[in-house]
Amino acid sequence: MSKADRLIDQVALMLQSLTEPPTEEVLRGVIDFIVKAYERVPTPDVSGPFTDNELEQALQTLMARFTTRMSAGTFFQAEDWRPWLAGRQGDINWYYWERYKKHLLTAKGFPIPVVNVLNDITGKILDRLEDPLKDGQWERRGLVVGHVQSGKTANYTGLICKAADAGYQVIIVLAGLLNSLRNQTQERLDTDFMGWCTQRNIFQGASQFDSSRSPRRPFSLTTSREDFKKSNASKAMPLAGMKEPIILVLKKNKSTLENLYKWLTSQNRHDLANYSMLMIDDEADHASVNTNKEDRDPTAINNAIRELLSIFKRSSFVGYTATPFANIFIDPENEDEMKNGEQYKDLFPRNFILSLDPPSNYFGPHRIFAEESDIDCIRFIDDNEDHIPIKHKKDFIPVSLPPSLLNSIDCFILAKAIRLLRGHTGKNHSMMINVTWLNNVQENIKGLVLARITEIRSAIGNFSSLSPDKALQNSHIKRMRQVWLNEYHCCGFEWAKIQSTLKASVDPIEVLGIYSGGDSLDYSKTQYPLGRTVLAVGGHSLSRGLTLEGLVISYFLRNSIMYDTLMQMGRWFGYRDGYEDVCRIFMTDDAFAWYSYIADATEELRRDFRAMERANLTPMDFGLRVRSHPTALIVTARNKMRASRDIPVNISLEGRLAETSVILAKNEIIEANKCVLLKAIKKSQEHTEAEKDNLGWLWRGIPQAVVCNAIEGFQNHPECMLTYAEPLVEYLVWLKTKGIEGCDILLRSVNRGDANEEVCGLPIKCPSRTAASFSDSKIEFSKRRVASKGDESAGLSREQKVSISRMFDGDNLPDREYRKYRMEAGMPPLFMINFVNVSNKQGTEKKIVPCFGISFPGDSCCARGPEKLVQYRVNTVWWERNFSFEEDEEDEE
Repeated sequence: MSKADRLIDQVALMLQSLTEPPTEEVLRGVIDFIVKAYERVPTPDVSGPFTDNELEQALQTLMARFTTRMSAGTFFQAEDWRPWLAGRQGDINWYYWERYKKHLLTAKGFPIPVVNVLNDITGKILDRLEDPLKDGQWERRGLVVGHVQSGKTANYTGLICKAADAGYQVIIVLAGLLNSLRNQTQERLDTDFMGWCTQRNIFQGASQFDSSRSPRRPFSLTTSREDFKKSNASKAMPLAGMKEPIILVLKKNKSTLENLYKWLTSQNRHDLANYSMLMIDDEADHASVNTNKEDRDPTAINNAIRELLSIFKRSSFVGYTATPFANIFIDPENEDEMKNGEQYKDLFPRNFILSLDPPSNYFGPHRIFAEESDIDCIRFIDDNEDHIPIKHKKDFIPVSLPPSLLNSIDCFILAKAIRLLRGHTGKNHSMMINVTWLNNVQENIKGLVLARITEIRSAIGNFSSLSPDKALQNSHIKRMRQVWLNEYHCCGFEWAKIQSTLKASVDPIEVLGIYSGGDSLDYSKTQYPLGRTVLAVGGHSLSRGLTLEGLVISYFLRNSIMYDTLMQMGRWFGYRDGYEDVCRIFMTDDAFAWYSYIADATEELRRDFRAMERANLTPMDFGLRVRSHPTALIVTARNKMRASRDIPVNISLEGRLAETSVILAKNEIIEANKCVLLKAIKKSQEHTEAEKDNLGWLWRGIPQAVVCNAIEGFQNHPECMLTYAEPLVEYLVWLKTKGIEGCDILLRSVNRGDANEEVCGLPIKCPSRTAASFSDSKIEFSKRRVASKGDESAGLSREQKVSISRMFDGDNLPDREYRKYRMEAGMPPLFMINFVNVSNKQGTEKKIVPCFGISFPGDSCCARGPEKLVQYRVNTVWWERNFSFEEDEEDEE
């Protein structure tokens, strides 16, 4: 730990009780006070004067910590909840929590406001579990929904600490399917909860905040290198002899779970009835409910978890996940099964669901991929196919690396150099290369990357100490400088300074293969007290749960449209305080389009969460509502693809926009679809005269049959699920029964466009779009959006738009507000016809393609009765052919 870090820790501890952020003047005063104290009484790790740079670094870091904010999230709870914690609060010795809190504020660098909210949230979760000292038989089941790499582990570690303090005696943590993830989770809990290294048998981490000579510590039946084994556990004393809580960190493996069950029931048969147990299920949407591999059958693991729970008469189960889409409240095919099905009796979160909000400094999908993103970190890959094709077979042997991958490696070395110049010494620095799911291909790529690093290391060792002019005679140094000019010339340091730091940056780099039989991804302070510099090559092992600490560069070359799969692959999400500007993510245009789409859909789902909380819904209501969300169409389909038949999916279209964002691109189909939409326009002209709207030509109150015929006649691409004809027409007919007749029709025309057309005698300018995918058979629009922002305001007056803007609390007015207004004003759906001038990414091919979108009035977050749901049917054979993901799931370990 550097002197500046030690100074920051001391200030954070001194000011930990503040509820409002201190001013810069106050911070400078506290820093000056502590610096003078160190001058009077030097310590081994803080000796000698602080430099101006160290003091300024400490000030800026502390200011960022105090200004970071986090809200308490969204809670759903069962009607039978009875608070108990307030009644015991004063009698509980918060031993484990208090030292964990201090550990977060110092070694972890958590902002004080975030720790305060974490304290509040974990208290609320504990209160919604049962009092561990309560007599009799009871069970509680809950779920916490977080964000990828947003601090779920910190949250459940805090819950574990408080549960141990309150009296829970047995704590079981289910930590994913991979040894690497289980080991990493154990290491985190060793440091943050136990304060004890289970590998080296020494005190560490949180125990430093224990003032006693003999710190308390839980008893662990697993270690950071070894999962549960009956042979080891049998040597331990019976549960009755243990005065501190017992903790086990387990891989979700059928044999492991069954072995623990057998040991508990055979060795401690008579004691268990008297013990309260807390089970934490990390990545609760994964394996606990859904996996297809025979030896990891979901039913088997689900049953193994339930059997463990059944041993204890007093148990609490809390699942944690960032991707709840594919888990238990979406999976059942009918409402009765969801309410009464046997498989949900033990694991369905019937007592509470918490949707966490991330801190304001979270580097997450919405910040990175939203249209209004303030972060310029995405770099597109378009040169991989000759080196590492996205689709390749098991016997593929790469012989070279794409230039974009070489650039990303240079970025990693430069980004670390910049971090070192900013004072980020003693930290971890990581890069991720995730380009294949095949272990043998990963191993070959690791070899190529290692050879490249060796070349660069040699060049930097020989030339970086020379003057810039002489050093640039080396091709590697010259290339490195060009990458610096392209990416980092505004980082605050001149090239000469960067060049002089390259050796310190590149020398410690370790190239690791993170796959079955590969290397260990270990960042523990006991093993690496000065931090570690890792370039990790992997596949599935880098795709879920595993944290790459100090991740600055990600090279990602994978394809999947499954929300949970893609989001979990996003290991670059997290916290990048002090180096957010040097982070880079290399990916294809297609991947970027999908992430952008998912970011928008996820934000919409979370808005629904907040509306549901305001409506006082229970977890069961919540589960049924999530299943009716259009997002479920894609994200749950894989769960249901176990039989070759059509799968019904009930969703709500109220307040939704459905667009033909994927187009069948054969010329004859394009012409046929164009004729269908032209017929709708002609029918509209026969009915009423067109109004010239600033968005195009508008017809009001057109008979519903015109729109229904257009939707039914349009040849829809099967990937474009929301524009399947039958459910759209069904919903329009339902609206008519509720008194909402007809539709408004907009023929879109832009103010600027490079394609002038005449449609049914009306002049238009076609909007231009670049396709994410452009082929002879399929055109897919970027971000799966056809309409532009504001298109759904068609037909509204300037005064109406101003009124809507005033009602919306925020600057960036989303189109959903127009849908809400149309409902309140009694306006009909808006059918939008677009003739889009679409081109491929290179701009070498262009087509004018007909598209439609239909904007349904309503509030997507308001209550939706079953009569408003429509049914989509997804064919399993087609789904498997188009969207089956590689070999599906994890590496063997």
